[in-house]
Order: sequence, then structure tokens, then C-alpha cells
Amino acid sequence: MQANPILGVLLHGVGALSSSSCYTPQKKTTLWSWEIYWITQASFAWLILPIVFAFLTIPNYAEVLAVAPKDAMLRSFALGVLYGIGGLTFGLGIKYIGFSLNYAIAIGISAMLGTLLPLIWTPNDGFVWIIVEKFSSLPGLVVLFGIILSLIGIIFCGWAGALREKGGNSSQRFTFKIGVPLAIVAGILSAVFNFSLLAGEPLERAALAQGASELLKMNAIYPFSNGGAWVTNVFWCLILISRNKTASQFTRLPNEKRSKLAFYYLMALLSGAFWYFQFFFYGMGHFNMGTTYGFTSWALHMAMLILFSNIYGTLFKEWVGADKQPIRILRTGMALIVVATLIITYGNYSGQ
Repeated sequence: MQANPILGVLLHGVGALSSSSCYTPQKKTTLWSWEIYWITQASFAWLILPIVFAFLTIPNYAEVLAVAPKDAMLRSFALGVLYGIGGLTFGLGIKYIGFSLNYAIAIGISAMLGTLLPLIWTPNDGFVWIIVEKFSSLPGLVVLFGIILSLIGIIFCGWAGALREKGGNSSQRFTFKIGVPLAIVAGILSAVFNFSLLAGEPLERAALAQGASELLKMNAIYPFSNGGAWVTNVFWCLILISRNKTASQFTRLPNEKRSKLAFYYLMALLSGAFWYFQFFFYGMGHFNMGTTYGFTSWALHMAMLILFSNIYGTLFKEWVGADKQPIRILRTGMALIVVATLIITYGNYSGQ
């Protein structure tokens, strides 16, 4: 099966759109405490669905697990645990510096580190030092320019969001000394998820040997990469459940019928599915980006997350009443991301 970067970008777009949609069902679960909603949707996103789809899409997956190197599974899982910590610090960062600025810092750092560091070091091979090789040709320079432009676009979107939050709520007090370090940590540890996927590459090879499709081979990794993130988040949620005494919400809602509770679980399933399918499509998109510049998948995914998140924000009228300056900056940032995506696609296509 031949790689197709144009199709790869489209598949990455579907995955990013799915990820940007994953928080919308939460709006319908207002009677659940945050920790009950989070532990439920996380169980679908990071444990149940990865395991189910691994067995559905990878032939003889039990045999894959039997023959694949156990150290690769352990590395992928351990790096997934670190990624889960990044998700928690991301949530704390929003409290101190707001959603938009926190998102821009964390996603910007994750895009840069998750894209470029694997060209220097990988969890399975150690130091590889191929970064100069990748960017020494004309297509490589085009790809590098696109990556830099996408980072600039992410920064612009974060700048616009920070201006909107500052102008829309003058009573809100941001604590940058705490929030910015949290966002930086979140960005670094979020990039670790890409390393978790790289650590699981021996699982992909074992899956291919059992007849798995090139498009779906990455599904063999997700029970470990995502499972590590699940452990971290469940641990924190259980602490909150114990502290806030909210465990009863698993079985009943205040003054509501059980049918309402079933609807809440359905929303958690939907949210978890949106999150999981971002990487279901990420795997297919990554294959189609080819081997030469396939590392651009992470940068594309991060940039498209910002793009679609801001599109959702516009549709949900989050920018109504904002001053003209942040709106202009937002549109500039989104335009830069679109142009950067086209440039990365062209460079990738030229380099095949």
C-alpha cells in the first residue's frame, strides 16, 4: 500500500476534528461532578475502546501480545503514564492563566518537542541524530518552514484568546508565575505521548506479521500508550472522589430518574469515543504521510487541534462581544495554520 500525503492530511484533519469535539458532550452532564465525568469518559477513551478496537482490527491480537517484546509494551505504558500527568497539569494550568493561553503554550511546546525530538532521540533506538539529514534537502526545508509557520499560527491563536479573556472578564485574576510553568510542564509531558507511540513500534511490526493492515497497525499500541494515561487519571480522580465524597453519583443523580443517569453514561461514552478516534484516524494519517517525513504527523495534529478548537469556539459564539483586535489576531493565526498545513503537505509530497 502506497503512502498518500494528501490523504494523510485529510485523515489527520478528521482525527483533530474528533478530538476537538470530545468536550462537547460534557455540556450535557452538569449534575455530575468533574471527577465522576472524567473517570468515566477516560475509561472509555483510554482503556475500553483501545482494547476493543485492538482486538477488532488486529488479526490474532492475542498472538501479537504473546510475541511482541515485553519491554516495548512497558516503555509505551510508562510513557503513557507521563502523558497522563501532562493532561492533569494542563487542566490545572487553565485555572491560573485561562484556557486559550494555556492551550497555546502547552500545544505549541508539544508540537515542537513531539515533532523534532524524535529526530534526535527515540525510546527504542536511543540517539539517532537524523535531524540534519531530514532538513538538508529542498523538500525538507519546505517541511521545516511549514512546521515553524504552524507554531507561529498556534502562538497567534493563543495570543488572541488571552486578549479576549483579559478584555471579557476584568475581574478574573491570572497567576502567571504558577500557570505558565504548569503549561510548560503540560506541553513537555503531552509530547511524551508521541514517544509512547514510538516505543510501541515493535507491537506494530508484530501486528503486521499477523496480517494487520498498514493503515490500522497503530491500533496495536493504544492499549498500552492510552492505558498508561488511564492509570494516572484514574488515580487522581479516585483521590478527588474520596475527598469530595461523590462516589454515589456513579449510581444515582440528585432528584433524577435512572434514565437520566443512563444518558450521562452515553455522553461519557460519546466523549471518550471522540477522544479515542482522534488517534484511530491519526494512525491512518501517519501511515499516509510516508516514511521520509512521517514525523510531521505530530505537528499537523497539534496545529489542527488548535484550528478546529477555535472553529468550535466561533460556532459556540465564544467570540461574541470580543474586541476587533483579538478577532483579527485569531483569524491571522488560523490562516497561518491552514497555510502551514498546505506547505507541510507539499513538502511531504515532494519528498516521497
